[in-house]
Amino acid sequence: MKKIVYLSGGIGGAKLAKGFYHSKDIDLTIIINTGDDEVIHGVPLSPDIDSVMYALAGIEGEMGWGLANDSFTVSDEYKNFIPQNFSIGDKDLALNLYRNQLLSEGKSLTEITKLFVEHLNLQCNLIPMTNDTVSTKLKTDDGSLLDFQEYFVEKQAKPKLAEVVYDGAENANVSDELIMNIEEAEIIVIGPSNPILSIGPILSLNKLKEKLSIHNNVYVINPFIENKAIKGPSKNNFEDLGYTSDIRGIKEFYKDVGNKYIVHPGDSDGAQDTFEHNILFNELENSKKLVEFIVNHE
Repeated sequence: MKKIVYLSGGIGGAKLAKGFYHSKDIDLTIIINTGDDEVIHGVPLSPDIDSVMYALAGIEGEMGWGLANDSFTVSDEYKNFIPQNFSIGDKDLALNLYRNQLLSEGKSLTEITKLFVEHLNLQCNLIPMTNDTVSTKLKTDDGSLLDFQEYFVEKQAKPKLAEVVYDGAENANVSDELIMNIEEAEIIVIGPSNPILSIGPILSLNKLKEKLSIHNNVYVINPFIENKAIKGPSKNNFEDLGYTSDIRGIKEFYKDVGNKYIVHPGDSDGAQDTFEHNILFNELENSKKLVEFIVNHE
């Protein structure tokens, strides 16, 4: 059984997480981005943690976020007080209300996530990147400073980015459990999540990044196919900050941590550290095949 650590954020990250979870002979730990965490409807939300949990439990919503067959009665009513585009389902809100209660009782986000993992009967280890507050802030070319959900939901990720700040990262702690899992991992995989918005916050934690940088088996899954984003605004975000939306840009961004790269057939730069494989996960079997490739590549 191979010990694998997978870095995940966003819906794209959750899709590949399902491939790892449903593959055999893997001792899986998933480190999850919390830079998106915000207080919405007066409740602290952890969207990327929940997306991974729901995906692994097979109860995720049709669009990859929230819960399947959820209703939005509370959220719709709330908008009578504060008009906004953001919506959270009633069942999803119940989980987040319980998270809020546990936080108020002094439990850490890591402890709470373990409780939810047990509640959903998931057979793997999910660890938030930190128990402290790290907030992804987006500086736009018009001088605005936006919170993540304001940028992503309210502005629909349309403003051009001038800079991204991972507020709080310098003083955020990384748990001993998380570091131990990285040190013991035989393989580390960085998912095809948005490098700037989903993986960037994780790498902003210096102690975590240092441990990744000395690991000799870190795979990076390219989030682009033919210079286009697999999903979401990652191409625009990447190019706004001066990177090219291809394997060259990915290697520049991940140069301190990555040592093996997987791209879609036809997207290789021909280097010995770059390997081609289907990275479209429209079906679970596709993600499982990529996992099999990674696990057996050694």
